[in-house]
Amino acid sequence: MTGIHRKLISRAQTSQLFVSRYFSGCLILVLVTTIDYVWVSVGGYSVHEEGVIGIVRFAMNLIGIAGGLFSLACIRRYAAMTAILRFREAAYTLSWLVLLLCFIASDDLLQYLTVTVNAPLVDESLIRFDNALGFHWLLFYRWVHAHPTLQAALQLAYLSFFVQVLAVPIILGLTGRRSELSEFVLLFMLTGSLLLLISTPIPASSAFLHFGISDPGTASGYSDFNLLRNGKLRVFEMVPSQGLISLPSFHTIVAVLSAYALRHIRKLFPLAVLLNLTMIASTPTQGGHYLADVFAGILLSALTIFIFRRGLRLAPGRIFWGARREDFAVSD
Repeated sequence: MTGIHRKLISRAQTSQLFVSRYFSGCLILVLVTTIDYVWVSVGGYSVHEEGVIGIVRFAMNLIGIAGGLFSLACIRRYAAMTAILRFREAAYTLSWLVLLLCFIASDDLLQYLTVTVNAPLVDESLIRFDNALGFHWLLFYRWVHAHPTLQAALQLAYLSFFVQVLAVPIILGLTGRRSELSEFVLLFMLTGSLLLLISTPIPASSAFLHFGISDPGTASGYSDFNLLRNGKLRVFEMVPSQGLISLPSFHTIVAVLSAYALRHIRKLFPLAVLLNLTMIASTPTQGGHYLADVFAGILLSALTIFIFRRGLRLAPGRIFWGARREDFAVSD
């Protein structure tokens, strides 16, 4: 087989991978958005239209840019230039970023709606679990805040969540690791959806609220929680929103997914592991999570990755969400 034939086959497989996996991601997005729409309508809630319109416009602009980049890359006259500037990679990355950002907006709204279920809180059970392991949240919180340098380092690690959600797919996309990029986004969407299925019947209020912590950036970041549970908050903003889910810890989930996604980039992987271990360690004091929340986040992310990968092994040589096993081979 000639090099040209191999290149054409590789490009065809990449296109198939993109279409089938992107379609899977769109199905998840449509499902979550439909639940949002029905719940808001039936429950008598409302969402500010400006936020919705802004998100749609932003997504359409990114899709337009991606389409333009891909179109230029397909013109033979500009092939050399667009290859150097990685137009195809940029178009692919933008396409997945649009799907990711739209899901985040839709899933954020759904988390607000799930809190309105007002199921009995499980904070006391989580505290008993932590205590059984010898972890006392309030003592640990006070000890960390007695060490300003440690507190600042943990705060930076905790805030890296927002950077990593965008940086990881951009790094994967621009380095041509398309399979890992689509895998990261789909795992993010799956865990983000499963997290709400778990937290809705067994919610926790967060340690900040439970222990009455009033330091800046603590309980104030969860001010919508009780307003949603007692029915006083019925008009929602699309952005910004508060992260109201305590069990499992989504920061922990994203830490695991981010390190896992960068596993084939040898120069970045050790740094990703170090950063994300620190982010996991920061979740109790910076995010108001119980230790049980952290364990639940690790377990959920690990199980989701295992099931995703298990699907590949169960169907050797066959397409699983558009990917063959050989598509996941390590490439340096």
